[in-house]
Amino acid sequence: MKSQAVMTPRHVEFKKIALLTDLGSASEAPLLFAASLAKQYGSDLLLAHAYAPEFYVSVPPEPLPNWPGSGLPPREDAEQQSRELISRHQLQDVVSMVLINESGIAGLLGDLEERRPDLVILSTHARKGLRKWLAGSVAEEVFRRARWPVLVLPPGYLESEPREPRFQQVLYATDMSEISSTALHYAAGIADDNQGELVALHVDPVESEGFSFSRIMDLQKLEDWLRSHRHDHTGALGHADCLVRFGEPGRQICEAAAELGADLIVMGARGFGAVSGLASHFVGGTAYEVSCTAPRPVLIVPHERQA
Repeated sequence: MKSQAVMTPRHVEFKKIALLTDLGSASEAPLLFAASLAKQYGSDLLLAHAYAPEFYVSVPPEPLPNWPGSGLPPREDAEQQSRELISRHQLQDVVSMVLINESGIAGLLGDLEERRPDLVILSTHARKGLRKWLAGSVAEEVFRRARWPVLVLPPGYLESEPREPRFQQVLYATDMSEISSTALHYAAGIADDNQGELVALHVDPVESEGFSFSRIMDLQKLEDWLRSHRHDHTGALGHADCLVRFGEPGRQICEAAAELGADLIVMGARGFGAVSGLASHFVGGTAYEVSCTAPRPVLIVPHERQA
């Protein structure tokens, strides 16, 4: 069942949102956040969970699988936890489907590919940064294989902030390549949908001190690049502020977000699945690095989108 319809047209369409969850003790806040976003955009919300196949490993000499502490088989246990979580917050009219996959995150992403979500939300654990919780497994699989925008909620964000999305200050990080142009549509659209402001940031990896000629040239390039993508846009993109910084991109993006009080960071990435390493159009996996360390949510948008 679709969540209640929005009253005004949106510049960005999220018809179907998928929330990846481990159904643990910290899963309630991300669900409330995702449900609120789904209501804003009139989206169907999918609750997606994968459990490790080792749950099925028998412990000799017992003939039955080593099931969770609930006493139920893993799938039934996950389904029950999902129902209880949804019912506890009265979200039956918002969550349209629960996806449970017993073969791990790769299998779950395969299930999601069949349903073609417009956005995947991924929440990190409080007290455990993205690297510790997801390194080498979930994050790598999601960033390599997903062909949809991925919204990463950082540790502690939902504990200190309202659980309703408020993206009124959007920071768009770009290297001015065609790869990052798809993300610009999302950054400007989300800013407009929230009656917010857009700041475009370009980080030159070459160190430069003070107000230099390089800064003037980079700023002019950024302004020209944005202008070439406006297409008579009169909203946030038409009034975007431009910012140029120098140094290591990941660090500079996070510092700029903190200084500006940004509510959301938006970045582009190569088509997920197209490269063997972590998806990013920046050298060194900057999209992943920012997702690990940013103080605010990070929206990573692939250049190649599903139709």
